Amino acid sequence: MKEELLQAAGICYQCGECTGACPLRRVSGFNPREIIQELATDKGSNAGWQCLLCENCYFVCPQGVDIPSLILHLRAPAREDIVAHRVLSQIAYFMARSDKGVPVDFSGEVDEDSDYGYFPGCLGYLDLFMDVGVNFREIGDYALLLLNKMKLKPRLVSLKCCGHDVLFQGNFELFQQLASYNERKIRELGIKKLIVSCAEGYSSFKRYYKLGGVEVIHIAELLSEGLPEFKHAHDLRVAYHDPCAFKRVGLYDAPREAIKKSGVTLVELAHSRSNALCCGISGMMNCNDRSKALRAFRLQEAEEKDVDVLVTTCPKCLLHFNCLKHEQTHEYKFEIMDLVVFLGRLVENKI
Repeated sequence: MKEELLQAAGICYQCGECTGACPLRRVSGFNPREIIQELATDKGSNAGWQCLLCENCYFVCPQGVDIPSLILHLRAPAREDIVAHRVLSQIAYFMARSDKGVPVDFSGEVDEDSDYGYFPGCLGYLDLFMDVGVNFREIGDYALLLLNKMKLKPRLVSLKCCGHDVLFQGNFELFQQLASYNERKIRELGIKKLIVSCAEGYSSFKRYYKLGGVEVIHIAELLSEGLPEFKHAHDLRVAYHDPCAFKRVGLYDAPREAIKKSGVTLVELAHSRSNALCCGISGMMNCNDRSKALRAFRLQEAEEKDVDVLVTTCPKCLLHFNCLKHEQTHEYKFEIMDLVVFLGRLVENKI
């Protein structure tokens, strides 16, 4: 891997495109090019630990240098001393050594013989440890409600944490323990389509797992095609926040199409799709003034568009945006919701 890193460093133009696209550059002196320079000169520093792994630099690089992937490799071994929400990393550690998966006691119609399996992610643990005025359990309940509306009765799949955070923290050994269990469990269950409602889970299963012929589907993809259009238009202005986890897999249109089906007015934020601003958290690290400033930038973009609701498909973005919203003296008048909660509440006329 060292040789590959040096080769990547050698083709860098030092043109500055990555620096211009980097959200972290807005709030700090961070410069992605410094990481390439350090590789070329074999100098060590903590610059790689500041990176958000938001992928923006990857999409603008004229040489195709994959800085996010380089940083993942540079982060081994893990540095737990800089992890902001260490309790969730500890939960992943204990889950890897347990014979149980995450809680899946959600309300809805299920079929244990279905080819479809629904994995809700770590919603129960977010509810347990993250008090930011969000009911994360609603995501699982409304996911089943909407799937049932589309005549789908999936199996509820109790896997372990997908390992996204520990992977981004450089703990490859722990990630592999979680992934090995999940891969084996999915094969044993015999499901052919794995539905997830978490952007990070979707990205992890698609990019880093070996699932054979199992199709990984984010629920937004099903909602964009299978959910009938709502009968009544709603006088709401809604913006969609693209989570970083969707950028490399290119899942941009499905969430927007699902939102438009509901009859609301969809508006685009100033930065969107591959250029979207990060919520400021990378693998639950770096929860500091810089990450808060990035969240404030993003919420300001929503405020400037005069939206009623900011929708996302990532529970972590939902967590951190609402965290800032509740702790700031500035009053944001719009709500911040997960996609399935937003659509589910519309179905039940709760908005």
